[in-house]
Amino acid sequence: SGFRKVVAEEGAGALLTGLGPTAVGYFIQGWFKFGGVEFFKIQAAQSMSEQEAWNNRTSIYLGSAAGAEFIADCFLCPLEATRIRLVSNPTYAPSTIAAMSKMAREEGIISGFYSGFGPILAKQVPYTMAKFAVQGRAADAIYENMGKTPKECTSSENVSVSLSSGVVAGVVAAIISHPADTLLS
Repeated sequence: SGFRKVVAEEGAGALLTGLGPTAVGYFIQGWFKFGGVEFFKIQAAQSMSEQEAWNNRTSIYLGSAAGAEFIADCFLCPLEATRIRLVSNPTYAPSTIAAMSKMAREEGIISGFYSGFGPILAKQVPYTMAKFAVQGRAADAIYENMGKTPKECTSSENVSVSLSSGVVAGVVAAIISHPADTLLS
């Protein structure tokens, strides 16, 4: 298997190559994604009446997710490019910062860090839009089938609804983003 081959040829430490930019990149991306979705949802909902916001909640989820993911990917892309460089060429640089500095010097900011921006957007934006919209609709459907509102549920019931709707959303989002994920691979 590929796992055994990498360990045999390069040692177990090779499995951690690129971990620094991955951890930092997805931490920053998650912060902008989840924080951005909440920010954009609130802004959109406050721009209309409560009933209009409820009636348009799926559009609000979709627009908020798309905007937030676009911004998040602006921050993710340089770190993802660095990760890919370090994984494909482990001797390129000794650290994330050294690799980023070398890439900027050799290729420039745009070519070095954003040449993969389009493919990342093609994968991440539909994934995030599906994840948030489906999670919201799935939670609504579960509550409706329970015959309860979130305020009428216990905290355990609300956590169960969140987990269940999250699983459904994750599966749907993975299916929707799969074609673009194949392009990135």
